[in-house]
Amino acid sequence: MSRPKLDPDALRRFLDAGGTQAAAARFFNVSEPAIHQRMKHMQRLTSQVVALERAHEIVDEKLTATARLERVQQVIDEELAFAVREARREGGDRTALADVILKLAGEVRQQLGLQLAISRTLVDLRVVKEFQETVVEAIRDESPETAHRIVVRLKERRALRPSIELPTLTGGLHGDVA
Repeated sequence: MSRPKLDPDALRRFLDAGGTQAAAARFFNVSEPAIHQRMKHMQRLTSQVVALERAHEIVDEKLTATARLERVQQVIDEELAFAVREARREGGDRTALADVILKLAGEVRQQLGLQLAISRTLVDLRVVKEFQETVVEAIRDESPETAHRIVVRLKERRALRPSIELPTLTGGLHGDVA
């Protein structure tokens, strides 16, 4: 006999009303670990939705972060050049400066890692947007009504920003703009 599927919307309403996970397990006649797993899954989905919803803000923030990283990198490069010059200068304290140079080189590696992470995030956001547009366009080609309903449902569930304007949906259902 198969287990009844735990309705995420019903679980969310139950917990939003002040119920605990233990009470939810009793109410839905499932184990506490099942509730915990469902909650983790819902939190993961919520994080993804928030990321998609805020994609335009994140892109702007990442570009700002990139500019900041460039400035930090410039300062590190200047300090590194100074430390190297001082270490090479006759009478310079090479031992003390070697530690500074190593720390600055480590910071350079961290900055490069951050820049790589930012670049990957930007690419991922573009890929997600292109995927959404491609899927909706393919569905619209088959059934404009279905595409319209999908976009409405995704917006209701906050899987798409309410203000999203996918080019494939302009002119939408019966001349409406989706």
